[in-house]
Amino acid sequence: MFKIKLKKLINDICKKHILGHTIAKIYVIECQKHGLPHAHILIFFVEDYKPHSVEDVDHMISVELSNPETNMLAHETVSRCMMHGPCKVAFPNALCMEDGKCKKQYPHKFQFETVTNVNGYPIYQHRDMGRIVLVHGVELDNRWVVAHNVYLSTKYDVHINVEVCNNIHVFKYLFKYIYKGHDYAIVEISRQNDNAIEGNVVEANEIKKYFDCCYVSALEATWRIFKFDMHEWFPIVERSTMMMMCRKWQHNQPFPERC
Repeated sequence: MFKIKLKKLINDICKKHILGHTIAKIYVIECQKHGLPHAHILIFFVEDYKPHSVEDVDHMISVELSNPETNMLAHETVSRCMMHGPCKVAFPNALCMEDGKCKKQYPHKFQFETVTNVNGYPIYQHRDMGRIVLVHGVELDNRWVVAHNVYLSTKYDVHINVEVCNNIHVFKYLFKYIYKGHDYAIVEISRQNDNAIEGNVVEANEIKKYFDCCYVSALEATWRIFKFDMHEWFPIVERSTMMMMCRKWQHNQPFPERC
């Protein structure tokens, strides 16, 4: 199901141009040690379709709960799939928590209008509109909404985080996934030693005790068994090598030409 939805999503973005006319794309599949796989997708637009103004960003991305009276499906999807957390005091052991703070900086402050060019990422408009949803028994408002495109989130009814970025770090962050290889795990194999029970001291050989291994989850194994691509990009760019056809140089003969 994930593969089918991913294929249709790429088709909507790159062929139907739901977000704008695109000229290039790259996506990478990541299978972590927990949860379902997900795709990191980077899209390049032609100049006329790039979001230059605040209005362009607001038209493409929403960080607010949709109006349940006018768009019930979008409201249900955002309430179920696009809310961060909860964390902080309600769930201090959440995965996003570090030193008592949320690494994703949630909840954000209410923002009356979008502000662009802040560390390469805009600060999106999320107003205090009084809309509240209940997530794991905690009331959340627009400060907890993850950036998304209303059309794509409603159509696929899944978590699709959409961001506008002009920071070079996002390119480096995404391209490293192609070449980083498998996830790694440190595995220890040991057994009870009779000498240790008798009180004798046994020296531990750390080199033999630890093995540097790659970790392949069941989801990634299944993905590779079906020979699905782990990454894809368009247009395909390859290094072209100019070859020189040479013949043996002899006395009084012209020097070989390049071709």
